[in-house]
Amino acid sequence: MRELNYKKTGFIACIVIAFVLIVVIPVSAAGNDTPIYMSGQNMDAINAYNNGSDLASLGKFQDALAETEKALSIQPNFTLALTQKAGILNVMGKYQDGLNAANAAIAQNQNIAEAWLNRADALVHLGNYQDAIDSADRALATDPTLEAAKTTKLLATKLLGNPATATPVPTTKAPVSLVPVTGALLVSGMLIILRERQK
Repeated sequence: MRELNYKKTGFIACIVIAFVLIVVIPVSAAGNDTPIYMSGQNMDAINAYNNGSDLASLGKFQDALAETEKALSIQPNFTLALTQKAGILNVMGKYQDGLNAANAAIAQNQNIAEAWLNRADALVHLGNYQDAIDSADRALATDPTLEAAKTTKLLATKLLGNPATATPVPTTKAPVSLVPVTGALLVSGMLIILRERQK
């Protein structure tokens, strides 16, 4: 077996991480045609977004919403934060607000499956079953593996066929649809590699 040259491997890793930081993260964080570059202010938005994700996964939805709102106050065009806000609001039972947030995310980027899923979830709970089915279909067209979209579509289809079963609509914690941004971890990894290279 051939040994890897540590300096060459470290350099290649730095190139890959730099590519992710410069190309992938700005596109995925913005979710539209306006990239979010890794300025201090935008890192604050990403950190607030990540904090919101963590809090939501712990079931602390009010705190998660506050952190997500903080991210949006720093970067109003942060599509993933709007998507997360929609999911959190849905879980909190604020379906009209969740629908509004999902619609805002979709207006910025129609290719985020979780935004369509959160829209579908809100619409089911608001009794608009056909639009919920259509939104679930859009989510599945974007990401055919999104099981929550399949479940939401099935529920909306059943409720559409028998509106008498529409009360109450089961509420679950499932479709929060949190999309993690790993920029901070990548920056940390790059700093560690650079430190090791300097030794």
